[in-house]
Amino acid sequence: MKTSETPITESDDQQPVRFVNSTDATLGLPIVERVQLRQKELEALRDGVEDKEGHLFQEITLALDTVHQLLSGDLVKVSAVVLADMNRWLERNKHVAESAVVPPEAVAEPVPDQA
Repeated sequence: MKTSETPITESDDQQPVRFVNSTDATLGLPIVERVQLRQKELEALRDGVEDKEGHLFQEITLALDTVHQLLSGDLVKVSAVVLADMNRWLERNKHVAESAVVPPEAVAEPVPDQA
């Protein structure tokens, strides 16, 4: 039995945009540098939050308060315990404020009122 189906191929321009968070994007860099980059990113996001009493602001502030303790010692000769804590901090906080970062492609045009 002969079918007329053709295999479906996807071209590069039809691929969905995949969001890569900054923690995953910095894989391969030294852990201290990755933590510092994420810290700067969270500080910038916190500065952009308008509702200073809201959940997002508090979540970012908690993450930043925690990382300040990790970055307060010698950052050249970091102990294995602190390196493990930094890695846990990165994993725990890699999705903090992720919903606040919306790629331009995801923003839809507003629907006009139909009054």
